[in-house]
Amino acid sequence: MGGLFLRKGVVLSLVVVLLIGILTAGCSNQNAQNTDANGENISFPEGPVTLIAWGSPGGGSDIFARTLAKASEPILGKPVVVENKPGGGGATAMAYLESQKPDGYTVLAVTTNLVLTPLTKDTPNTYEDFDPIIMIGRDATMTAVKANGEITNLEDLIALGKERSIKWGTFGVGTTDHIAAALLAEQTGIKVDFMPFEGGGEALAALLGGHIDVINGNPSEIADQIKAEQLAGIGVFSPERLADFGDVPTYKEKGYDIVVETWRGIIAPKGTPDQVKNILFEAFKEALDDEAMKDYYKKNNIIKDVKNGDEFYKFIEKENNFYKEVLTRMGLIK
Repeated sequence: MGGLFLRKGVVLSLVVVLLIGILTAGCSNQNAQNTDANGENISFPEGPVTLIAWGSPGGGSDIFARTLAKASEPILGKPVVVENKPGGGGATAMAYLESQKPDGYTVLAVTTNLVLTPLTKDTPNTYEDFDPIIMIGRDATMTAVKANGEITNLEDLIALGKERSIKWGTFGVGTTDHIAAALLAEQTGIKVDFMPFEGGGEALAALLGGHIDVINGNPSEIADQIKAEQLAGIGVFSPERLADFGDVPTYKEKGYDIVVETWRGIIAPKGTPDQVKNILFEAFKEALDDEAMKDYYKKNNIIKDVKNGDEFYKFIEKENNFYKEVLTRMGLIK
């Protein structure tokens, strides 16, 4: 009997030693993931991380930044503070970010303006001056008309545009909504008069009042009017239909190869250490599973599309080349 207890004790001791070894190896692997080029451990973040929003408080970019900041705080274990730097279509925030230390403690929430603003304005920065961290998704661009009006679908829009000029409301020259409509006019030969507006409220009022024929907008901005049957969506400039607007066809399925969306992501100053960028990427990626972020995607009809830093950079580069070619063809840039 004593020999039996002895053998059991030896086995138990071996099991304990084995478990300790496994746990130690696990800790060593975790530490190895957070080491610099010299093999030294990195402790990041040790203080608050500032997430810059290049829009004003309450705007789309601000809401995106604040929702992601709150969701990522528990993961990073430090405060994520949102700071607004509006101006110049993102140019002010880009210039500010470039002036910060490349240590990961200051990052910027960006949209398609990361390429559009430098292409259409005289700005000191381009996407090449920064390190992408993560892409989180794409906002669709939807074409909307007044419900029960002269235009009820894309076929009506094309037919009318060949009879007379369509009054198309836009939010500025060289914006995604303007470019999408211009590409449609180019592919179909319809006549379009672009009508610029300062904001979405003015454009919606003009459309509802019958002063313009059509607008392109973010589905979340016109969802209430569509539900109230004041407006109707007739087309989406995305590769796939939207979950909340399944009856609205894509332009691609109607035979028009046009994809124009607003994508969102996070970038950091050029030269930020890879290990720090990896920590930020994993934290922001995990934050996307937070219930508030899931609600953000659904409420704003954002298509979830996650890319890491390298993938995001290649995507941005492709988008830059696309818009540069289109804007040149439109005569908006040389």
